[in-house]
Amino acid sequence: MMHQVSSIPRPALVLGLGGLLPFLATAVAAWVYADLSGAATNEAIFALGGYGAVILSFLGGVRWGKLLDDDTRLRQWRPLTMSIVPSLVAWAALLLPPSSMLLLLITGFACQLALDYAAARRGELPDWFVTLRLILTGGAVFSLLVALVALTVR
Repeated sequence: MMHQVSSIPRPALVLGLGGLLPFLATAVAAWVYADLSGAATNEAIFALGGYGAVILSFLGGVRWGKLLDDDTRLRQWRPLTMSIVPSLVAWAALLLPPSSMLLLLITGFACQLALDYAAARRGELPDWFVTLRLILTGGAVFSLLVALVALTVR
């Protein structure tokens, strides 16, 4: 199932990696500010959580969009429901205290990766997408974990 990075279409890879920049920048800011200012750390973590929520929602949208080509699955409750769950989880995360928000987003990204892996195995998503998702989810989760650690050291 894991394909080489070279199998990922170049625009998807470049834009996907570019999408990691806000994750990494806000995680670094949370880490740097952890020793300097609690308010700045909170702002960085809020920015990270907001971006994480947007991206998690986007991943659900990918699944919804994929269903548009499949009239049979588009008329089934489960596939459509699973495509909106990431948005609901992301929204709920924004209502939580910072550490809980980060943990819920980490869980959401991990679960969505598992669902996408299963969908690719069923032929519903291209195999290269799982390879890309593994890279991008790894970067997102790493960033969220850095921010979580930054919360505990201040």
